[in-house]
Amino acid sequence: MSLPFNVQRSMGGRFNMDDPMHNDPGMFNLSWNQRLMAFGFCFVIGLVLSIMGTVLIFLGNSVGFAVCYSIGNVVSLFGMGFLVGFKRQLKMATAPVRLVAFLLYIGLLVATFVVAFATGIGVLCLVFAIAQYCALAWYSASYIPFGRKMIKSTCGACASAI
Repeated sequence: MSLPFNVQRSMGGRFNMDDPMHNDPGMFNLSWNQRLMAFGFCFVIGLVLSIMGTVLIFLGNSVGFAVCYSIGNVVSLFGMGFLVGFKRQLKMATAPVRLVAFLLYIGLLVATFVVAFATGIGVLCLVFAIAQYCALAWYSASYIPFGRKMIKSTCGACASAI
């Protein structure tokens, strides 16, 4: 007897769904538990870098903030690759619905580093980091059903309240 949705009984009598996140080992050929640990490690490192950046901005080091924040984002994106697979993550990021947002985010990420290292102008680094955050939010919202619509309506409500 076959079950719907490729659900199969495992050795312990439990059912496993044919989930691409469980079956796609990515480029490292890791087990699901190893992939979760790698994601968790990247998440913690990204969080620590973001907290360091926040501390640096309160100390008046906006260049350090921009660098820590940007590196934290890169590490977090890398961590997501462990969950969904790096090839699949790139394929989803370059899908027509989110390609512009992804390219804008990557462009702002690079621009943040260039401004931080080439000019060292703190205010400009801060502006690029904030724009980078907005681009990441818009890109991430494309994965949530009606996510972009919610952002538009929230921003519209805030703008009309002003």
